[in-house]
Amino acid sequence: MEETPPGLPLVRGRTSLPSLRKTAPGRFPNRFRVLGQRGFTFVAVLLALLIAAALYFGYFHFQSVTGERAKGIAAIDAARAIACRTNRQTIEREIVLWSVNHPDEAPTLAALQAEGLQAPSCPEGGRYDIVGHEVHCSVHP
Repeated sequence: MEETPPGLPLVRGRTSLPSLRKTAPGRFPNRFRVLGQRGFTFVAVLLALLIAAALYFGYFHFQSVTGERAKGIAAIDAARAIACRTNRQTIEREIVLWSVNHPDEAPTLAALQAEGLQAPSCPEGGRYDIVGHEVHCSVHP
Protein backbone atom coordinates (compact mmCIF):
# COMPACT_ATOMS: atom_id res chain seq x y z
CA MET A 1 0.00 0.00 0.00
CA GLU A 2 1.16 3.48 -0.78
CA GLU A 3 1.48 6.09 1.90
CA THR A 4 -0.33 9.43 1.86
CA PRO A 5 1.71 12.60 1.75
CA PRO A 6 2.11 14.14 5.20
CA GLY A 7 -0.27 16.99 6.16
CA LEU A 8 -2.94 16.22 3.53
CA PRO A 9 -6.23 14.92 4.89
CA LEU A 10 -7.62 12.77 2.10
CA VAL A 11 -11.24 11.84 1.72
CA ARG A 12 -11.33 9.63 -1.36
CA GLY A 13 -9.05 8.29 -3.98
CA ARG A 14 -5.68 6.72 -3.97
CA THR A 15 -2.57 8.58 -3.39
CA SER A 16 0.30 8.04 -5.65
CA LEU A 17 3.49 9.90 -5.22
CA PRO A 18 4.21 10.13 -8.96
CA SER A 19 0.92 11.98 -9.53
CA LEU A 20 1.84 14.47 -6.83
CA ARG A 21 5.07 15.19 -8.58
CA LYS A 22 3.29 15.93 -11.89
CA THR A 23 1.07 18.69 -10.43
CA ALA A 24 2.07 22.24 -9.72
CA PRO A 25 3.03 23.15 -6.16
CA GLY A 26 -0.10 23.76 -4.02
CA ARG A 27 -2.35 22.00 -6.53
CA PHE A 28 -3.82 18.55 -6.26
CA PRO A 29 -5.06 16.28 -9.02
CA ASN A 30 -8.84 15.88 -9.42
CA ARG A 31 -8.82 12.50 -7.80
CA PHE A 32 -7.60 13.97 -4.52
CA ARG A 33 -10.32 15.44 -2.33
CA VAL A 34 -8.98 17.66 0.39
CA LEU A 35 -11.38 18.50 3.21
CA GLY A 36 -12.84 22.01 2.86
CA GLN A 37 -12.44 22.10 -0.93
CA ARG A 38 -15.50 20.14 -2.05
CA GLY A 39 -17.71 22.97 -3.28
CA PHE A 40 -21.38 22.99 -2.31
CA THR A 41 -22.52 20.13 -0.14
CA PHE A 42 -25.77 18.32 -0.59
CA VAL A 43 -27.09 19.86 2.63
CA ALA A 44 -26.30 23.39 1.43
CA VAL A 45 -28.08 22.82 -1.88
CA LEU A 46 -31.03 21.25 -0.08
CA LEU A 47 -31.22 24.20 2.32
CA ALA A 48 -31.15 26.68 -0.56
CA LEU A 49 -33.98 24.81 -2.32
CA LEU A 50 -35.97 24.71 0.92
CA ILE A 51 -35.62 28.47 1.39
CA ALA A 52 -36.59 29.10 -2.24
CA ALA A 53 -39.65 26.84 -1.89
CA ALA A 54 -40.70 28.57 1.33
CA LEU A 55 -40.49 31.97 -0.34
CA TYR A 56 -42.32 30.72 -3.43
CA PHE A 57 -45.20 29.09 -1.58
CA GLY A 58 -45.33 31.88 0.99
CA TYR A 59 -45.88 34.39 -1.80
CA PHE A 60 -48.73 32.39 -3.30
CA HIS A 61 -50.25 31.78 0.12
CA PHE A 62 -50.23 35.54 0.68
CA GLN A 63 -51.92 36.04 -2.68
CA SER A 64 -54.59 33.48 -1.87
CA VAL A 65 -55.22 35.01 1.57
CA THR A 66 -55.84 38.44 0.09
CA GLY A 67 -58.11 36.85 -2.54
CA GLU A 68 -59.99 34.95 0.16
CA ARG A 69 -60.45 38.15 2.14
CA ALA A 70 -62.05 39.84 -0.88
CA LYS A 71 -64.28 36.79 -1.39
CA GLY A 72 -65.24 36.85 2.28
CA ILE A 73 -66.20 40.52 2.13
CA ALA A 74 -68.25 39.90 -1.02
CA ALA A 75 -70.00 36.99 0.70
CA ILE A 76 -70.86 39.16 3.70
CA ASP A 77 -72.27 41.86 1.44
CA ALA A 78 -74.34 39.29 -0.45
CA ALA A 79 -75.66 37.86 2.82
CA ARG A 80 -76.69 41.33 3.98
CA ALA A 81 -78.47 41.99 0.68
CA ILE A 82 -80.35 38.69 1.01
CA ALA A 83 -81.29 39.52 4.62
CA CYS A 84 -82.61 42.91 3.47
CA ARG A 85 -84.68 41.27 0.72
CA THR A 86 -86.09 38.80 3.23
CA ASN A 87 -87.01 41.64 5.61
CA ARG A 88 -88.77 43.50 2.78
CA GLN A 89 -90.71 40.36 1.85
CA THR A 90 -91.77 39.97 5.49
CA ILE A 91 -93.06 43.55 5.56
CA GLU A 92 -94.89 43.02 2.24
CA ARG A 93 -96.65 39.94 3.70
CA GLU A 94 -97.65 42.00 6.72
CA ILE A 95 -99.00 44.69 4.36
CA VAL A 96 -101.19 42.08 2.64
CA LEU A 97 -102.54 40.91 6.01
CA TRP A 98 -103.01 44.50 7.20
CA SER A 99 -104.84 45.39 3.95
CA VAL A 100 -107.49 42.74 4.69
CA ASN A 101 -108.59 44.67 7.80
CA HIS A 102 -108.02 48.12 6.26
CA PRO A 103 -109.07 47.88 2.59
CA ASP A 104 -109.47 51.62 1.95
CA GLU A 105 -106.28 52.85 3.66
CA ALA A 106 -102.78 53.20 2.26
CA PRO A 107 -100.24 51.14 4.20
CA THR A 108 -97.49 52.94 6.11
CA LEU A 109 -94.85 51.67 8.50
CA ALA A 110 -96.44 53.70 11.30
CA ALA A 111 -99.82 52.05 10.64
CA LEU A 112 -98.23 48.58 10.62
CA GLN A 113 -96.40 49.30 13.88
CA ALA A 114 -99.67 50.57 15.42
CA GLU A 115 -101.16 47.12 14.66
CA GLY A 116 -98.27 45.46 16.52
CA LEU A 117 -95.80 44.67 13.73
CA GLN A 118 -92.17 44.80 14.79
CA ALA A 119 -90.77 46.10 11.50
CA PRO A 120 -87.31 44.66 10.81
CA SER A 121 -84.55 47.00 9.72
CA CYS A 122 -82.02 46.79 6.91
CA PRO A 123 -78.72 45.15 7.96
CA GLU A 124 -76.83 47.92 6.13
CA GLY A 125 -78.74 50.65 7.94
CA GLY A 126 -80.99 51.49 4.99
CA ARG A 127 -84.46 52.95 5.37
CA TYR A 128 -87.58 51.12 4.18
CA ASP A 129 -90.23 53.02 2.21
CA ILE A 130 -93.62 51.63 1.25
CA VAL A 131 -94.83 52.44 -2.28
CA GLY A 132 -98.23 50.89 -2.91
CA HIS A 133 -97.86 47.35 -1.60
CA GLU A 134 -94.11 47.15 -2.27
CA VAL A 135 -91.28 47.88 0.14
CA HIS A 136 -88.11 49.57 -1.12
CA CYS A 137 -84.79 49.94 0.66
CA SER A 138 -82.64 53.06 0.40
CA VAL A 139 -79.47 50.91 0.20
CA HIS A 140 -80.50 47.76 -1.68
CA PRO A 141 -82.47 48.00 -4.92
